[in-house]
Amino acid sequence: MRTLRLLTTGAPALVLALTACTAAGQDGGGAAPTVQTPTTAPVPDAPLTATAWTVRSVAGTTAPADREARFTLTPEGQASGTLGCNRFTAPVTVDGTTVAFGPVTSTRMACEGTAGEVERALTTLFGAGPLTWKVRGGTLTLTAADGSTATAEAASAAE
Repeated sequence: MRTLRLLTTGAPALVLALTACTAAGQDGGGAAPTVQTPTTAPVPDAPLTATAWTVRSVAGTTAPADREARFTLTPEGQASGTLGCNRFTAPVTVDGTTVAFGPVTSTRMACEGTAGEVERALTTLFGAGPLTWKVRGGTLTLTAADGSTATAEAASAAE
């Protein structure tokens, strides 16, 4: 009974609302209907600290997808993650637009191929002294004084 009552009272209101909407666009006197095109929101800049960063390239070498280098910087001044093969930790200091990694401590597994190249280049970059950092659209760029760079992508919320 209750469902029937809702259908009989709600249906006429819906018909009136739809008729009013379509009539306004057809009589020529009303403004043409506006079509809203969904826009893609820009990717917000991720914070440098407390974000999981996945290295995409370092010193001109593209990181292999099967041996990802990842790292996170904590607000308390600690960096940790994987260099591609080996896990690492290091003290880190963020000062404005620069970040400086202290001595890197890592496991000692042998790394060959591109993963080994990325690991060596990333370790060298981390040890190169203060790096300039910037985040744009979810991508972190670290730049050493000699111009060598690393790019890393912020992990999605689902990761």
